[in-house]
Amino acid sequence: MYEIFYFRGGLYKFDELVEYIEDIGGMVLRKDRFELIRGEYFLANEVHVLLVVPEEEVENTKMLIGEIKGTAHDVEITEEQKRTLLAYLSIYDSLNRTDKWTEEENIKDAITCPCYALLCNQLEDEECQLDADLKQILSEMCTNGVIEYKISAEGKYEYRLKKTD
Repeated sequence: MYEIFYFRGGLYKFDELVEYIEDIGGMVLRKDRFELIRGEYFLANEVHVLLVVPEEEVENTKMLIGEIKGTAHDVEITEEQKRTLLAYLSIYDSLNRTDKWTEEENIKDAITCPCYALLCNQLEDEECQLDADLKQILSEMCTNGVIEYKISAEGKYEYRLKKTD
């Protein structure tokens, strides 16, 4: 099971948090960066991030957030938003298993049901995430900078996790 919450804090050791989230099998879904300025004076950089974290790692994650001087806030989400986030996680997990470019059909084949995290059990109707609109979700994940795509010589879309430096 996974918990979804919102991180708010500075850039101090933020990369350490992102690395930790990825190491525990979580996911950073959205990152917004702000500069706080008063008049002509720069005050600080601030980051707002939506995090998906395995349930058993929530306490450790919140402790790390406190150590880097950030705050964690619970997020109330609708069933439809939860369905989309869990579909993101299924796709992310399947792409995380390989460093190669993967076609859409192969991504769908790699998402086996029931998945190891039993994502469908977190939904009220327990509908399998394989029924989600895969093409739309892949497009949204590209827009959000989670994955990247290319078009193969055969004209097919191929996807992989976005490389980070």
